[in-house]
Amino acid sequence: MPPERLPLSTVLPRAWIGFCSAPWPCVGLAALALISAFGLGSLAQELHTSGHAWVRHLGDLFWVLSMLAPLVPLLALLQLADTLLPSAGPDEHDSPQTRERIPWLLRQSLALVLIEALILFGGITAIRSVFSTLIAHSGVLAALSALIGSVALIAWTFAQCLALPLLIHHGYRPLAAMEHSRKLVQQNRLKVLALVGLILGINLVGLMGACLGLILSLPFSALILMASCRTQAPWSKDWRRNILPT
Repeated sequence: MPPERLPLSTVLPRAWIGFCSAPWPCVGLAALALISAFGLGSLAQELHTSGHAWVRHLGDLFWVLSMLAPLVPLLALLQLADTLLPSAGPDEHDSPQTRERIPWLLRQSLALVLIEALILFGGITAIRSVFSTLIAHSGVLAALSALIGSVALIAWTFAQCLALPLLIHHGYRPLAAMEHSRKLVQQNRLKVLALVGLILGINLVGLMGACLGLILSLPFSALILMASCRTQAPWSKDWRRNILPT
């Protein structure tokens, strides 16, 4: 498999083209995700102040729902963003399966999120366990193990930042999406770092104005992520023609 190049120079133009083609559905899905997250979170916070134990347990349930419920509109937003973006060329891989089987796509995406969450929490638990074991013998070894483990976990998390967009775009299963994301990030470390910084910067700006800017920054971030899945193979016959969006 030839190395893939992240089209960082074209993600912003493609994202703008996609957003202009259907701004209101994008804004609506972003607003639905924010309402479900903040609404359920506020309700959970109110329930936690109750003096009854069963009401506080109900608040815990709503707290979990506030983290899970936004996944559905966010997934729909990513799916919509993928359909709105202009094609990168005739050789671009496209899976009609994901267009026709939304429930299948939802199951695969939730499985991916669950797998990555389990690995992340498992890694954190392992780092804490090793640190607790070593701290009784040597503080230097304990600190060194925590540092090495933290760096490895951060590197793994960074390598998986494109797994969900790749799953949606290519119709992958979770493990295949994770492997493709790892390879793509490994081949484009600096570009992916710039991409993550760009998305973080856009959403930090969106946090201004009582978080109302997120209604615009979230759709644009989704479009940028999906545009990054339209990779290019350098020195292929269509590469130069596909540098700029069509």
